[in-house]
Amino acid sequence: MGLVYDRYASRLVRYLQQQGASEDVALDAVQEAFARLIVHRRQVRLADDGSLWPWLAVTGRNLVRDSQRRGVVEVRARRRLGLPVPSDEATDALSRVEAARLRARLRLALSRLSPEQRTAVAARVLDERDYPEIADAAGTSEATVRRRVSRGLRAMQTFLQGGNS
Repeated sequence: MGLVYDRYASRLVRYLQQQGASEDVALDAVQEAFARLIVHRRQVRLADDGSLWPWLAVTGRNLVRDSQRRGVVEVRARRRLGLPVPSDEATDALSRVEAARLRARLRLALSRLSPEQRTAVAARVLDERDYPEIADAAGTSEATVRRRVSRGLRAMQTFLQGGNS
């Protein structure tokens, strides 16, 4: 596997960056693509010429896309809760401390929800699961899950903005 990594890794990083990924996202996607290659090596289909490149390129591109979607979901969730959206430059020590405090406040706000709301909010916002999937797992209707998520997010927002409910 080391030879395969040596042959394709840097090429895949460059390709993903050309597709618009940052260096960090591209590097993460390459690592994940090779991890998936190891796990699913028997199911991976090679190109007609025996090359792994098409599989690695598509897998890497999909991983970057998924990463970008998660980022969009996180930004939307932060905006819904009335929380600041960090910029790419926010990497100094003060920002990290503020982020840690915010995570602690979010955990506290989440812990104050009813178990049903907490489960629904975590599944939807943190795990990015679809409403039908959450409803099926909870043994309830999609409408009920939507209400739990909405009310849970509203309660978290109130708590984070200094309210008592």
